[in-house]
Amino acid sequence: MAKLSRRERDAVKNDIAQENIMLMRVKRYVQYGFLFFLICLMFLFTVLKNSTSPWRIVVIVLAVITGLFSAFSFVSYRNGRKHVLKNINYLDANK
Repeated sequence: MAKLSRRERDAVKNDIAQENIMLMRVKRYVQYGFLFFLICLMFLFTVLKNSTSPWRIVVIVLAVITGLFSAFSFVSYRNGRKHVLKNINYLDANK
């Protein structure tokens, strides 16, 4: 495997730094989405437990949407971390 030029190494380093910034944002999305999902579930099972109000349906829909958002964000975060680690290994292998 040929060594990387200085310009190519700098480009890979910049990509790693930018992806880390984006991953920090996605991690916050995962945390907030999961927190909101738990709040919806707690509200659903405590306040609206035996209720027949239309708000129960709204809270159920919000819980489903935030649960899916959290799951998809977590998968995105995990795949992003794998990609960053692959780039770091590529950079280390071509020193």
